[in-house]
Amino acid sequence: MSNYKRGQVETRGEFELVEVTKLPPKKWKMMLLVWVSIYPLLNIFFPLLTPYIGDFSLPIRLLIMTIIIVPIMSFVLGCLQKRCFFWLRK
Repeated sequence: MSNYKRGQVETRGEFELVEVTKLPPKKWKMMLLVWVSIYPLLNIFFPLLTPYIGDFSLPIRLLIMTIIIVPIMSFVLGCLQKRCFFWLRK
C-alpha cells in the first residue's frame, strides 16, 4: 500500500509523487494506549466515588462512572498520543 499519489507540477506539467496521508498507527499500539489511559483512571475514581454511589444499582453506578471517566480519558488519550507519536508511527 502506498502513501503517495501522482500530482501535477503547475509549471511544466510533469508528474511527481506527492505524499497524501500517513498510515494510521497499528491497532495493538492504540489498544495499549487506550488501556494505559483507562486503567489508572478506573483505579483512581472507583475508590473515590464508591462512598457516594456505592448504594446505587450497578447500571446507575456504571453510568455515573462513564460520565466522569470518558471525557477525562479522551483528554488523557490525546496527551498520550502526542507524547508517543513517534512510537505509534514506527
